[in-house]
Amino acid sequence: MAAADLEIFRHRLESIVEEMGLTLQRTAYSTNIKIRRDHTCALFDADLRHVAQHDIAPQHIGTLISLVPSAMRDRSSDLERDLDPGDGVLINDPYQGNGALHLPDVVLVSPLFVDGEIVGYAANSAHHVDIGGSAGGGIPPTSTELYEEGLILPGIRAVQNWAYEENVLSLVTRNVRGSDERRGDYEAQLGANRIGYERYRDLVEERGADAVERSLDDLLDYTERRLRAAIADLPDGRYHAEDTMDGDGIEDEPLTLSLAVEVDGADVTFDFGGTAAENEGPLNCTPALAFAGALYPVMALLGADFPKNDGFYRPFETITPEGTMVNPSRDAPVAGGAEIAVRVGDLVLEALAEALPEETVAAGKGTIVNLSYGGVDPRTDEDYVYYETVAGGYGARAEKDGMDAVQAHFQNTANSPIEELETEIPLYVRRYELIPDSAGAGRTRGGLGVRRDVEFYDHEASFTVLADRATAPPRGLFGGRSGSTARYCLDPDGDEPVDLGSKRQVTLDPGDVVSVQTPGGGGYGDPFDRDPDAVRRDVVNGTVSVDHAREAYGVVVDESGEVDEAATAERRAGDDGAAGTRTDDGDGAADAGAGTGDGGPR
Repeated sequence: MAAADLEIFRHRLESIVEEMGLTLQRTAYSTNIKIRRDHTCALFDADLRHVAQHDIAPQHIGTLISLVPSAMRDRSSDLERDLDPGDGVLINDPYQGNGALHLPDVVLVSPLFVDGEIVGYAANSAHHVDIGGSAGGGIPPTSTELYEEGLILPGIRAVQNWAYEENVLSLVTRNVRGSDERRGDYEAQLGANRIGYERYRDLVEERGADAVERSLDDLLDYTERRLRAAIADLPDGRYHAEDTMDGDGIEDEPLTLSLAVEVDGADVTFDFGGTAAENEGPLNCTPALAFAGALYPVMALLGADFPKNDGFYRPFETITPEGTMVNPSRDAPVAGGAEIAVRVGDLVLEALAEALPEETVAAGKGTIVNLSYGGVDPRTDEDYVYYETVAGGYGARAEKDGMDAVQAHFQNTANSPIEELETEIPLYVRRYELIPDSAGAGRTRGGLGVRRDVEFYDHEASFTVLADRATAPPRGLFGGRSGSTARYCLDPDGDEPVDLGSKRQVTLDPGDVVSVQTPGGGGYGDPFDRDPDAVRRDVVNGTVSVDHAREAYGVVVDESGEVDEAATAERRAGDDGAAGTRTDDGDGAADAGAGTGDGGPR
């Protein structure tokens, strides 16, 4: 197939999944889908090869390519006898195939029939605000088995003739909080797949099923060739990094997350050997999600606009030892799995820092910050449940500061605006602001973390946090300092604020205020090499305090907001914070160096 025709064909597929995604977003009921866009749509061919994906939520990359083929093949050895036109299958079982993300991410798969034969499958994954279980939002921070986390859907036929079986949908919605809103989101998923069916049917009828399959063969092989050529440009070697997680919600002991990235010609292996054993609590991660966490930064480092399909994944191998927190035993809790996977992204970038110093990025916020709120709305006397995440600092790069207040790496979900939040649920947002001095200092600084304080009024409410980074800060690179750690607390400005830790569920009285303060990103390079005028601008803008400018950057800013050049030169010439030393960040963490590559070019 000619290159131009192949690109047209590729973009035709991508336009289908993009329209599916827009349909899902625009018809959904919950803020988490319609505003935060926590969903992904994909197409598979008749052989269940992944052929296109709408990249709104990259964390679903690893899960859909594992979950959908496994679940559909398990239904029957002869799918065309087991499924009819207009059918749909619901799945969220984390132990199907190499795993889903966690129970709130429910996948709907619809077979696509043309002339009585299956020619493909439309699938989408949407994060439902509630899936039942012991905590609103599907994120119980102290669960010890999967059954506590919500309703498990192993792959059930829930749709016939493009309509939900009412008995099935009623069973699902009766077991969740906020059933009317959940029902609306399930209907939106069905509408998205219906669009996928209509557009893919048009493509097959226009070109013919055999021609489409041949074009898919060419596209997948072309994608693999392009990707392998790009990987071959990376320096061969085995590169390693590790970090610690706060604890699993049951025990507060730190847990080691270890990753080696091996580049061998045109192949890449992600090896999680050395990672801590599976946890009693919910800080466990499926192999598919661990793969997604590792794959995303490699995609970013390679840089090109590669199609996301079966050919893209062929050069990668993932080793997740059984019984570890990246490959737990069946029915272990996994509600906090994304906390592990997002940290994996930081480890890949740190590991490859030695090999790719100009392309890599210092550690970002390194936590999803899963939050849920629930109660009875005094305005309506109806139950409510709400789920969101809060942004944080991005890591610094060789030539650019880290971005402030972003959903870093594969998280890629949008902000929940204050107006939306206060309209949807009975609370006031008392503070929503950047946190000065939270960024790791460096020649380029990290991005700032975010503080969000919320007050619940006129009712008793539940507040759940399933997060991390309260103890281990986002590390800097090449002499850059670490960013600030996270803080999750009750009554933050009172006489006796209560530290909630990173995994906690509490009941709040009317008027109680909870504060979520997310980490800043790590810095890159020696802070004393930062342009003094850049430090001055940060001071003037309130990003960096005068004291922090002097201590961390060696830059003295006077009362008029100008750099005192003589005092700065004297400060930077001193040996109390000079380049190459390991100094305290102010949060008790020492500066980190470059990535810990344990192998060079071969």
